[in-house]
Amino acid sequence: MKNLTLTLIGLAISLTTFAQGKYGATPEDSVTCIEALAIYKENMKVDQKMAMQYWRVAYNTCPKSQKSLYINGVKLYKALAKKEKDATVKAAYLDTMFSIFDQRVEMFGQEGLVNGMKGQSMLSTRQDKEETFNTLNGAVELTGKKTQSGTLVAIMFAVINLEKADKKSKADVVTMFEKTMAICAANKDGKNAARYAKAQDKIQNVTSPYLDCAVLVPLADKNFEANKEDLAWLKATMRLLKKNKCYQSEDGAVIFGKVAEAFFAKEPSANGAAGIATIYLGKKKYSNAIEFFQKAVDMAETNDEKAAFTLSIAKAYSYKKSYAQARTFALKAVSLKKGWGEPYILIGDLYAQSYKTCDDGELGRYGAYWSAVDKYRKAKSVDGSVAKIANKKIASISSRYPATKDVFFYNKKSGDSYTVKCWINETTTIKTR
Repeated sequence: MKNLTLTLIGLAISLTTFAQGKYGATPEDSVTCIEALAIYKENMKVDQKMAMQYWRVAYNTCPKSQKSLYINGVKLYKALAKKEKDATVKAAYLDTMFSIFDQRVEMFGQEGLVNGMKGQSMLSTRQDKEETFNTLNGAVELTGKKTQSGTLVAIMFAVINLEKADKKSKADVVTMFEKTMAICAANKDGKNAARYAKAQDKIQNVTSPYLDCAVLVPLADKNFEANKEDLAWLKATMRLLKKNKCYQSEDGAVIFGKVAEAFFAKEPSANGAAGIATIYLGKKKYSNAIEFFQKAVDMAETNDEKAAFTLSIAKAYSYKKSYAQARTFALKAVSLKKGWGEPYILIGDLYAQSYKTCDDGELGRYGAYWSAVDKYRKAKSVDGSVAKIANKKIASISSRYPATKDVFFYNKKSGDSYTVKCWINETTTIKTR
């Protein structure tokens, strides 16, 4: 093996004598360089101590030989720093690692690309926040639309770190959000489209606390025309607007409608249909909302999704005061998702709201309350997550129960069976204060 290695080295030297500047200043340097390159690479995974020994030889002897010399050098020093317990030694390893990035730029150029990677390493190793941001920002300025996806994510974290340290404003965060999202959009069809799509999601997630409706609505309105054919932008924007319930304001409803309709036209989907339905809810066009929520149910892929959209239909009917139909769809939602208490909460609300409708001059109005409490109890019995809200509603309605003497007047007492007439048409038990 050793003789073979030496033979290959001799052959390499004979072929590269004309380029001795790349592999060293002298023929002897070239021998040393090529041997060091071969040995350190062979040992990168099996013996990092030996790999480091020969990497240093190559780094000092032939710094112009290969870009991989710098890529692997960063890996070696990063691994050393990760294992090191002594803070001073760890810092020294990291300083050397950062100097390798700088040396690479000096030898091979690509300043923007390399500084982007350097900034990512600075962020992950918790270097000075301002210096990290400046390194990343300089990289983005140099590479523009060609900025690496990882650098885009890193600079969002960097600017947010400075905002938390009161060295940047929330407006600065939003400005950087727009900038990074625009670069992601510019790369949505390139060979690295999947990476930029993932970066876009990460950027939105980390920035979401800064994106309230006061920011999102004008931002979406400003960028809609330029992005109305961009499916990824439409999907992301609709998600942010919906998450923050921006459709509840007049301006928000308008832009949310535009985005949702453009998204649905390009990719009919359950979420797109639900988005449009939500707009109609905001405009109190309940029949239209029900139509699109039903489309969402029809296109949903899982029972959980179907259940959620079905409950939305129930709520839309409740807003129309069509209580019987609201109950029908709430029960359909229950059948699609077992152990879910929210539909029972809705039915309880429907019953409680019907106390006037069910008032027959006797115990009818109380019957609506008793039936409502039955449903609230049912809700928390099947789903502990709604227990708190169910108990609150039960306590509120219990205060409206009739006194014992009031039911005694009708020859009834607490615990007796009672059939609620009107649209509820259910049997409950009498409850008194």
